[in-house]
Amino acid sequence: MLETIRWGILGTGVVARDFAQGLQSLPDAQLLAVGSRSQAKAEEFARLFSMPRAYKNYEDLVDDKDLDVIYIATPNHRHKDHCLLALEAGKSVLCEKPFALDAKEAREIIAIARRKQLFCMEAMWMRFMPVMSKLRNYLDAGAIGEVRMVEANLGFPVAFNENDRFSNRQKGGGALFDLGIYTLSLASYLLGNPTQVVSQASIGSTGVDEQSAFILSYGQEKLAILHTSLCTQLSCEALIIGTRGRIRIHPPLYRPHKLSITRFQGPESSTPRQNGLNYVKKLPVVRSVYFHLERLLSERLEKVEERIEGNGYNYEAAEVMRCLRAGKLESEIMPLDETLRIVEIMDTIRSQWNC
Repeated sequence: MLETIRWGILGTGVVARDFAQGLQSLPDAQLLAVGSRSQAKAEEFARLFSMPRAYKNYEDLVDDKDLDVIYIATPNHRHKDHCLLALEAGKSVLCEKPFALDAKEAREIIAIARRKQLFCMEAMWMRFMPVMSKLRNYLDAGAIGEVRMVEANLGFPVAFNENDRFSNRQKGGGALFDLGIYTLSLASYLLGNPTQVVSQASIGSTGVDEQSAFILSYGQEKLAILHTSLCTQLSCEALIIGTRGRIRIHPPLYRPHKLSITRFQGPESSTPRQNGLNYVKKLPVVRSVYFHLERLLSERLEKVEERIEGNGYNYEAAEVMRCLRAGKLESEIMPLDETLRIVEIMDTIRSQWNC
């Protein structure tokens, strides 16, 4: 059993720094090495987080024989190449989302990870927040009955810059890859594989989706209604609506810590009380209002809040370390087949935009 898991970080940008900060809250994790495209940047990053090794290129990083796992923190369009670089060097991988820009890339990464028998996982940190396991427990216990609809959104205004990662199509920019993927991952977590996907997008001058919306159907009885934006501030929350209640995931959706569970009587039990109000049976409009009031009065609200330790990135890292110690090649929380399915859905969505 590995007492300490030794981490390498490939990349030195903002997300790499956030992840390194999260690792510092795990006493059984060691920040051993960082790789950059320049020695100066690597050394600066290493000093900031007290890392003993700084490499001037990514090849030297993945060749470090003391590393147990490498976190890929480079821009979206480089994820495939850097995952393959680490896997071919015999290193386990945690790759920042999106795992890949299309299903072809994702399949290539997954195939090599499985052929070389190495752990590999997408870093969808939302999935690993403590409140998400509470959410799963409520749903499995039938707290809101059968889930019929999921509504989720994530968006905030980003200053336009045609060369940054949000606006540059060649770098995997757009609202879908950076923000919409959270809503799709939530829908997949709750409802599984959709039978039909319909979407629309506002395409900006650089060819990326500045805002987009998706409707996913799961047979005849379940829907997910999702939207994302780089143009305006959305509520950044989700509603999970069932036959006997609803659960609100409070913002921010990407780092959730609070739920509100509202339970109500189902329509089969919504019969008017016989306390002198029988006349409503003869008045359809009044009867409808009465039923609505009856439901409101019967609702019960429960709130759940889970404190987030560290900055939140530590939870996905802890899951990686748990899997490595157990000899697992995949996480049950974020398995590779589900990651591939979500990338395939994004392929379908982008194909409908003709861009």
